[in-house]
Amino acid sequence: MTTTYIFVMGSKSGSGKSTVCLGILAQLLVSGITPNQLAYIKPATQCIKKQAVTHFCEHTKITCSDISTLVFRKGFSKDFIDGLTKHSDVLLADILDSILSIGKNKKVVIIDGIGHPSVGSVVGVSNVDVALLLPCHVIFVGEPGIGAALDNTVLCISFMHYKGLANIGIVYNKIPLSAIDDIKKYVTKRLPELLPEVTLLGFISNDQNLGIHLRNNDSKEIAQWFSSYVNKKNLFSDWLGLKLEKQNHIVTH
Repeated sequence: MTTTYIFVMGSKSGSGKSTVCLGILAQLLVSGITPNQLAYIKPATQCIKKQAVTHFCEHTKITCSDISTLVFRKGFSKDFIDGLTKHSDVLLADILDSILSIGKNKKVVIIDGIGHPSVGSVVGVSNVDVALLLPCHVIFVGEPGIGAALDNTVLCISFMHYKGLANIGIVYNKIPLSAIDDIKKYVTKRLPELLPEVTLLGFISNDQNLGIHLRNNDSKEIAQWFSSYVNKKNLFSDWLGLKLEKQNHIVTH
């Protein structure tokens, strides 16, 4: 079985990466992919608090590793520079092994990054460094807005391109519902001029409905919510090239 790896990175910590991971997993479930064909992993983290995506994976029986290989505890960078931790090559090898192990015999593996693309560079294991070891697609989760959001997107994507990363899609998250039409209009117009190599996948608002769905851990409800902002065909068929068994109704804003 060929495994599809999707690496989700963000503009910063708290950009909504885990929500995007959750939405993708729910959409894949309702599209006919069984839980035992899916996996979620956060191979490096600063936060050990259990996230909603972890609760969802446990509820739906998706293989999950939310605190796995590398935890950036306080003082880790100092210890690394002083030579008191594993070398970068070993850290990278450990992370890669954890991803490949959880991905064995899986159809899709979602990799949840840590912070912005260059987080971890100080110890040689940035999000991009890890992604470059895999045949993966990358989803960048951008911040809400127009000017500042696009400036940040260009900065982050330019770093990815400089390091040699391709196959990048963008989702903007946490957008005020009252501003989503305006932001979508101007970002959709300007982004292809700035970054013609990337694929714009969707705009997600910070509406309150997701919280209700999360309390139920209902795959269909979460998938419907996610599909109202991120078009399933654009994401799975056109960009990822995945063939899904079920073609459920898509509602788009």
